[in-house]
Parts: sequence; C-alpha cells; structure tokens
Amino acid sequence: MIRTACVALLCLVASVAVADDKAPREVALADGALIFTAPAGWKSVEPANRIIEHELAVPAPDGKAEGAARLTIMAAGGSVQANIARWVGQFRGTEGGADRSAAKTEKLDINGMPATLVDLSGTYLDSPRGPFGPKVERPDYRLVGAIVETKGEGVYFFKLIGPEKTVETGAKRFREVIATLRKK
Repeated sequence: MIRTACVALLCLVASVAVADDKAPREVALADGALIFTAPAGWKSVEPANRIIEHELAVPAPDGKAEGAARLTIMAAGGSVQANIARWVGQFRGTEGGADRSAAKTEKLDINGMPATLVDLSGTYLDSPRGPFGPKVERPDYRLVGAIVETKGEGVYFFKLIGPEKTVETGAKRFREVIATLRKK
C-alpha cells in the first residue's frame, strides 16, 4: 500500500514537472523586479555559467538534441554599440573576418524600455571554456539578440543562439518573449 502510494506520488510529481514546460510561464529576473513569459516548449535549464541569470533550451524543429538552440538572459554593462560589436566579433563572415555590416539592427520599445534587436548569421566562434579557451567553429549559426535598457535594473541581454534552422523557427517566438518583458 505504501509502495503504491509512493509510486503514484512520484508519477504525479513527474507529470506536473513535465507539464511545466508545456505551458507558457512567467520567469522573474533582477530579484523579481522584471518578469517575462517563457513560451511553451522552451525548457528552463541550468545556466552554462554564473554570468547568465536564466537560460532556456529551445528545441530544434525536428526535435533532435544536436539541433537545439539556447536563449541566455543576463544583466551586464557596456554600451549598446560595444555589445553589438562584441557579438559581431563572435561570428566569422564569408570573407573570414567579422562582418560588421552583416549585423541587422532594429530599435524597439518594450513596455517603455528602449531596446535594440540584433540579427547575425555565419560561422559562430563559440567559447565553451570561456573567453580564454580555444574557439569552436559552429558553421551555419544564427544569433537573434535584444539589448534592453531597463529603468533601474540595468541593461539586460536576451541572446538566442544556435543552428540557423532552429533560430529561424524560434525568431518569432523570441520577439514574443521580449515583448512580454515588464517591470513587476
């Protein structure tokens, strides 16, 4: 009887945990001062490093793990232009170097907060071991990012990066995510 009750409880807890990612959910940033809505199917995961405040796994269109993208969210310093230049420098253009003209930018207003949307494609020079580790070339990658200048909470960076096909599929939802960012 106790064993059956424990198994039933475990199944209930597991089903609730799985259901969590199947519905949109609010995520708090800046110790609860900011909130955004994470879309259904985009799973919250352990951030890749301590700088990242929140990270979401974005599934590939075919559902395979190797085609997944990630959405990282963090507060940081530096000007909008300096950060765009840094992001451009993480990509190699067709001529071998960073192609600053390849970055598409767009100014937005997100619930009263100025934001800059950035869109880049090419070979991503990933640094999985940090900025001083070896670079890993990831061809056919895309970055869609938003630099949001919040009121009182600093500058927030939303960065969707991954294989071109996955980011292409997720770009519309990314815009929907950043449109939900608001002060609590």
